[in-house]
Amino acid sequence: MPRFTLDWDLFIPSNDAANFSKINKVLADELDIDLVPFDVKTGEGFVQTFQTEQGIIQFHQVVLGLPKFDVVEARAVTHDYKGVPVRYLCLDDLLSSKLAVARDKDSDDILFVKIKKQTIEKQA
Repeated sequence: MPRFTLDWDLFIPSNDAANFSKINKVLADELDIDLVPFDVKTGEGFVQTFQTEQGIIQFHQVVLGLPKFDVVEARAVTHDYKGVPVRYLCLDDLLSSKLAVARDKDSDDILFVKIKKQTIEKQA
């Protein structure tokens, strides 16, 4: 059984200034500081967390276990959420990121994703 977390994790490209500007404009009333590109030299800001009225949003510019954003985006899957197409990590990338982080709280998620992948592969 998948677990539901209390936040939204968004993987965004770290080199897209126009995207940062759009995010900051849309969330201007929600964010107390701007979302900024992470510092390549120090790694500072590779994950930025914000509390909003809708819940916690985490912007990830680097995700352990995953290649660059463009590669992950090309493999992403799209599902409809209330009439809006939303892109999600493919199962392989989700599993890779969970395995790379290796947090205790992810152990059930890892098992669930492995079983889900096996089920899909059997149906193919």
